[in-house]
Amino acid sequence: MYSRQVDNVELTFGVSGLLYKSNVLMYDRQTESLWSQVLSQAVSGPMSGHTLQVLPSTLTTWEQWQQKHPETMVLSMETGYSRDYSKDPYADYYPRRSGLFGVFRGLFKGHEGKERVVGITLNGQPKAYSLDSLRQQGETSDQHAGEKIFFRFDNVSGALTVSREQGEIVPYIPTYWFVWKQIYPTSKRHQENQLQ
Repeated sequence: MYSRQVDNVELTFGVSGLLYKSNVLMYDRQTESLWSQVLSQAVSGPMSGHTLQVLPSTLTTWEQWQQKHPETMVLSMETGYSRDYSKDPYADYYPRRSGLFGVFRGLFKGHEGKERVVGITLNGQPKAYSLDSLRQQGETSDQHAGEKIFFRFDNVSGALTVSREQGEIVPYIPTYWFVWKQIYPTSKRHQENQLQ
């Protein structure tokens, strides 16, 4: 999730339908610049090079969210369109070992590329962490880019918090390992036995 404020201008975004290194590009309606979700910046158009501020967010289920925030209101599915919002159009993609358009060819073997990861960039250095591993650990820490960082997974809400030693929140991007690795080719991926 990002702040829509860029240089004191509030932008509105849409999905372009285009891919950049296996990641869907957004566009802003004000300038029609294209924005990479994983890079958090515009990759073409008048806003090229401008960055978006990543905001803390939670990847969770509606059931888990409701348990933690029962007063939450949601948008109605009565949108005036005939789309069935109860079905995920990508449901068959998630468990499949392969990517789309042969993207894994020569890059990854087996299921490794489709692993869901949490990507962080700290002091200009990217690193990815297995989302499943972080969920299983519950609370853990790691040394990265000269700092100790802490991971806390809340089983009730499904919320993951990443923070520095002083408590400052570290923004992260949940994505697939193959997407993160294409955007940040020098990125390391944590080894489970390295987490403390």
